[in-house]
Amino acid sequence: MRFLIILIIFCSFNKAQAWWEEPHRALCKAGINFISTEEKREEILELIEDEEEWCIWADDIKNDRPKTRPWHYVNLAKGDLTYSSSDCPRYGCIVSALLEQISIYQNPKTPLWKKKEALKFIGHFVGDIHQPFHVADVGDVGGNRMFLELWDGTKTNFHALWDGILPGYALQFPLQKLDLNQISAEERILTPEERISIWIRESRELLQEEQIGYVQRLKSVDREYVLENTKVAYYQLSLGATRLAALLEDI
Repeated sequence: MRFLIILIIFCSFNKAQAWWEEPHRALCKAGINFISTEEKREEILELIEDEEEWCIWADDIKNDRPKTRPWHYVNLAKGDLTYSSSDCPRYGCIVSALLEQISIYQNPKTPLWKKKEALKFIGHFVGDIHQPFHVADVGDVGGNRMFLELWDGTKTNFHALWDGILPGYALQFPLQKLDLNQISAEERILTPEERISIWIRESRELLQEEQIGYVQRLKSVDREYVLENTKVAYYQLSLGATRLAALLEDI
């Protein structure tokens, strides 16, 4: 299996490439497919209308609605693993935005157009939280200013590496539905706020792992790094899709 992964990743692509929108598309499409009942799946599909584009809409509107830009991330103090409401600035962060959109979606008085918007935000933000550089340290701008060079000479940064390049390689394989009972057995009985806190902590813990290179502030990465962390990116995408399905079933 390891040989197959190496062969697909490094024989199919001679130079590192980035798929900036595809991770969100793939995660949300899989999330819908992972919904356990046909009735719920059809309900969601009717609301989103465009199965390919609904999860990238939140990025597409940033220029027209700049107040939504801070909704895509939250920064925590260096070494801090647990989210607190004090981490969220007055103009909002991914935690407050996701909770607000869930509330809008759940409210029976919400106009249909706004409910559709809320669903688009929800799908996108669940994906963002599972990309660890959306919950990076204060001052690191999500890794956007942490520049590095790939094995083939490509100049990039940590955020771009984890937002597009590694997920792009990971998506050479179809995402899989994971067993949430084995990952966090209590999750399905938790409130959305409690679930999101778990997700944030997991992404923060991931950033601390040596193989990520964030704590060491790596300046270059080799093919072995890409191989090993493509597997991490694949897991994060599959986990995000699985959790999105569960969240949509429960709200």
